[in-house]
Amino acid sequence: MQQVTRFDANHEDLVHDIAYDFYGRRLVSCSSDQKLKVWDFDEDAGWELNDSWKAHDCSVLKVCWGHPEYGQVIASCSFDRSVRIWEEQDHEPRNSGRRWVERARLVDSRGSVQDIEFAPHHHGLWMATCAADGTVRIYEAMEVVNLSHWTLTEEFEVSVGGAGKEAEGNYCLSWCPSKFQQPQLAVGCGRDHTCKIFRMDQHGKWQAREELFGHEGVVHDVAWAPNVGRSYHLIATACKDHRVRIFKLTENPGDNERRYKVEMVANFVDHNAEVWRVEWNITGTILSTSGDDGKVRLWKATYADEWKCMSIISAEHGGDRMER
Repeated sequence: MQQVTRFDANHEDLVHDIAYDFYGRRLVSCSSDQKLKVWDFDEDAGWELNDSWKAHDCSVLKVCWGHPEYGQVIASCSFDRSVRIWEEQDHEPRNSGRRWVERARLVDSRGSVQDIEFAPHHHGLWMATCAADGTVRIYEAMEVVNLSHWTLTEEFEVSVGGAGKEAEGNYCLSWCPSKFQQPQLAVGCGRDHTCKIFRMDQHGKWQAREELFGHEGVVHDVAWAPNVGRSYHLIATACKDHRVRIFKLTENPGDNERRYKVEMVANFVDHNAEVWRVEWNITGTILSTSGDDGKVRLWKATYADEWKCMSIISAEHGGDRMER
C-alpha cells in the first residue's frame, strides 16, 4: 500500500486538465473558472502555488508546457476559440497575478479549441491544435526568442464530410516523439469514431495515412508512446465505449507508400465507464488511464508482451490509496 499525495487546487469550478513540465517539478491546472494556476514542487512543503490568473473568456479545456530549451512557456486553449501563449517573468513576485504574461493569441479556429500540444523540440518550436471545426492547425514560432509571432504553416481537415455539430466534434491529438521519423500526428477524429495517423509528405503537406480501427464511440484521448529502444511504435486511445486500446505500428518495407502495419495489441474494459485520458511514462513502458469510475490504472507489458494492470489509484471519497 502506497499513499497518494493530494492537494486542493482551489479552483472555483471543474478542473479540465493538468500538465507537468519536462522535469515533473512543476504543473499547471486549468478550469471552467477561466483560470490557469501554476504549481511548483518543494521537497518539504509539497505543491506550492506559483501564480493564478484569468486566462480566457470561457472554460479552459487544455494546457501544455513547451520544452525548457525555449524557456518557461505554457499554451492554453478554450471554448472561446482561442489558443494563448504564456511566458513566465522571473522578476515579477509569486502570486501577484503578473508572473505569467500573454505573449500571443491565436484565433484562427471556427470552433472551440479542444486539444493542443507542442511538437518534440527537435522539430523546432511547433504547436498543433485541433478544434471543434474538425481542423488541425500547425503553428511555428519563427523566432524562438520572440513568442509574439506565430505563423500558421498548415491546416487540414480530419473528419469525413466536415465536423458537423460542435457537440459531436470531440477531437484530440498526439505527436510522434521519435527524432528518427518525419513529423507525424495521431488524431482522434470526433464523430468518425476513429483515430488516424497524419504524416508530412515530401512536399511538406500533411496527409492521412493509417487508421486505428475498432472504436465504437468517440475517441476522447490519444497518446503516442516514446519508442526508446523499440523498432515499432505504440499508440494508446481512450474511448467513449469504455475501452482502452493499444495499437502497434510496425514499418512495412514492402509498401511503396511506407505505410505502417497496424495491429491492436491490447483492448481493456476494466474501467467499465467512459475513459477520458491516456498518458505514457517517459520511456513508453507504462501507460496510465483514467475514466468515469474515478480511478487511475497503470498498465505494463509482461515479457510475453501481454499488457497487465499493475496498480489502481483511487482518490474518491477521501480514500487516497494505491492498490497493487
